[in-house]
Amino acid sequence: MGLLSSTFFISFAIAQVPGGLALDRIGARLSIGLFMWLSVLGSLLFSVADSPSLAFVGQVFIGIGCAPVFTGTMLIVGRNYPASRFSYYIAIIIAVGSIGDLLGTAPLAILAEWLGWRSALQVVMVLSALAASCCLLGLKPDRPDGMNHSLKRMLQGMARVTTVKGLWPIIPMFLTSYAVLMAVRGLWSGPYLADVYSLSTDERGNIILAMSAALGAGTFMLGVLDRLIKRTKRLVIVSSILTLLPLIVLAMHPDKGPYFAMWVFVAVGFFGFNYPLLMAHCRSFLVPAYYGRGMAFLTALSFIGVAIVQGLSGWVMNLAYENQFTQVERYQLLFFLLAGVLMLTTTIYLFSKPRGNGSEPL
Repeated sequence: MGLLSSTFFISFAIAQVPGGLALDRIGARLSIGLFMWLSVLGSLLFSVADSPSLAFVGQVFIGIGCAPVFTGTMLIVGRNYPASRFSYYIAIIIAVGSIGDLLGTAPLAILAEWLGWRSALQVVMVLSALAASCCLLGLKPDRPDGMNHSLKRMLQGMARVTTVKGLWPIIPMFLTSYAVLMAVRGLWSGPYLADVYSLSTDERGNIILAMSAALGAGTFMLGVLDRLIKRTKRLVIVSSILTLLPLIVLAMHPDKGPYFAMWVFVAVGFFGFNYPLLMAHCRSFLVPAYYGRGMAFLTALSFIGVAIVQGLSGWVMNLAYENQFTQVERYQLLFFLLAGVLMLTTTIYLFSKPRGNGSEPL
C-alpha cells in the first residue's frame, strides 16, 4: 500500500520538471488542461487494472496529469495579484478545492460499495475529463515569461533555483510538512482505525471526512491570518507546533478510543496544511520570471517528501510486524516517527530568513 500510494507522489514530483517548463513556456491554461487528460487516462487504466503493474502505470499517469494543476494555479495567482495576498488567495482556492477531498472520503466509500470500486473510479475519471475541458475552454490565454527562452536556458533556470540560499532552511519543511499530513490523512488513518478499533468502512470514512473538512477550514483560516498579521514564518512555526502536539499525544495514547483519535486527526488536519504559507515564504526569494519553475521545483520537493515518508512509514510498519509488535505498538511507533520527522524539520526552519527581497536568482 505504501509503495502503490507513493507511486503517485513520485511521478507527480518527477513531472514537475516538464510541468514547470511548460508553465513558463506555453502558459497555465494549456499546461493544466492538456496534462489533465493524462490523469483521465490513468484513472481509466487503474479502473480496469487486473494486475499490480497496470495499477502502478495508472498511478503514474494520474501523477503526471495532476502535476501542473496546483503549481499552475499558484502561477496564475502570483502573476495577477499582489504578493501580500498570495497565501490568502491560495488558501481560498484550496478551501474550495477541498470539496473534492471531502467527496473522496465517505461519499466515495458509499459510491464504491454501491457501484464497485472500478465503476466509482470511472466516475472520478469522467469528472476529471470535465475539469480538463473546463480549464482548456474557460481559462484565459496567458503570455508566459519564458516563451521566448530556449529549453536549455529554462532547464538551467530551474537548476539555479537550488542555489538560492534563502530557500535552504525552508526546503526540509517542504519535504516533510505536507508529507506528514498525507501519511496520516491519505495512508494510515484508515488502516489504523480498522486495525486498532475494527471500525467499518462507513465509520472510518466519516472520521476521515471530519479530518478533510477541518483541513479545508484550517487552510482558509491560515490564509486569512497570514493576510492580517503578515508574519508568514511565525505562522508556519505555530501551525507546525500545533500539528506536532496532537501527533505526540496520539503516539502516547494510540488506543484511547476512536473519538479521541478523530479529534486528533481533526486537529492535525486543521493546522497541518501550511503549504500555501511555505510557498508564499519561498516566493519572496524569487523573481517573477522564475515563479513557474521555482514553484514547480518546490512542489516536486514536497511530493518527493510524501513519497519518502510514506515509503519509510511502510518499511517501519513492516519491520514492526516482523518483530511481532502488537497492532497498537506498531501505530504508536508510526506516530512517534511522524512527530519526530516534523519536529526535526521545524527546528531547521527556525533558522530561515523571515522574508526574501524578490531578487533571486538573477
